[in-house]
Amino acid sequence: MSLFRSKRSLRPTPIVLLLLLTVMISSVLSGCYFFPKEEEVLAPPLKVPDQVTYETIEVRKGTIENTIRCTGTFASVSQKDLFYKERGGRLEELYVHFGDKVKKGEVIAQLETDTILSDIKLQEIELKKARIAYDTAKTCLDIEGGSKTDLELADLNLQANQIKLDNLKTELDHTRLVSPIDGDVVYVTDVMLGEYINAHQTVVRVADPTKLQVKYSDDKVSSFNLGTKVSIEIDSKQYVGKVVMTPADLPLDANDEAKKSVMISVENLPSDLQIGNSAYISLTLEKQDNVIVLPKQVVNNFVGRQFVNVLKNNIREERDIELGIQNDTEVEVVKGLEVGELIIVR
Repeated sequence: MSLFRSKRSLRPTPIVLLLLLTVMISSVLSGCYFFPKEEEVLAPPLKVPDQVTYETIEVRKGTIENTIRCTGTFASVSQKDLFYKERGGRLEELYVHFGDKVKKGEVIAQLETDTILSDIKLQEIELKKARIAYDTAKTCLDIEGGSKTDLELADLNLQANQIKLDNLKTELDHTRLVSPIDGDVVYVTDVMLGEYINAHQTVVRVADPTKLQVKYSDDKVSSFNLGTKVSIEIDSKQYVGKVVMTPADLPLDANDEAKKSVMISVENLPSDLQIGNSAYISLTLEKQDNVIVLPKQVVNNFVGRQFVNVLKNNIREERDIELGIQNDTEVEVVKGLEVGELIIVR
């Protein structure tokens, strides 16, 4: 009886079962809270592209020219190279320096005379003796104590001695250099006193400062043509110049310096101008008015193709163009553009 009761006591009562069921339901319902709450997915924002802006210039007409600008110096067109023609010798004295002013007939340099001076003195004595002999022969003939032959011989001796003296004096003159014009010394030899100087070696160059022209010597001389008008600027003032000599107009035997130079005469030069003063030369090679002109920097070059970027309806468009005159900063457009169009600079 007691055993039966114990087995019955092991069975769960209805109340216990109800409690267990309640706990299970609560656990199931509370388990939903272990999962994170899913967030709402938002659509990505729309990205608006940045508006492209360009720096432009308007196509317009203007004037363009291709001009050579260079610097020249004033040089005399009347200058003389002084040198010994007949003989060389050792330089005894040089009386002038670079920049000195000299007068016509002024002695510039002197060679050593060796024995010329003493030879002249001796010859003057011989000439005097010959004159005495001639006078004696003539006196004797007058008093019928002499002959015509003796007089003729005395006369010939007198003439011979005079010629010798004249030759010695000429030789002495040849040791001196004398300026043939008034002017400025623009070159002096670097031969030292006592050193030998050859015949026809230039010792001094004298230039007339009243007859000046602009001299230009550089790699652009081939651009100058005889008779071409040029603009000359001196101390910020403009003058009219004319090309009067180019290398192409010189004879074959002209000196090397002249063959590399252009000479330009200038009208109404200021009176205080001096040899060596600078002048700015402007030579216009080409010029066009009322044409389309663009800055050179906006023109693109690619494998022989030349083009610009045109802004049309806010869209960049490549446009092929044909060029005319060009200089360092600008170009002439002869085909491909119209006035008023916009060119993209960057």
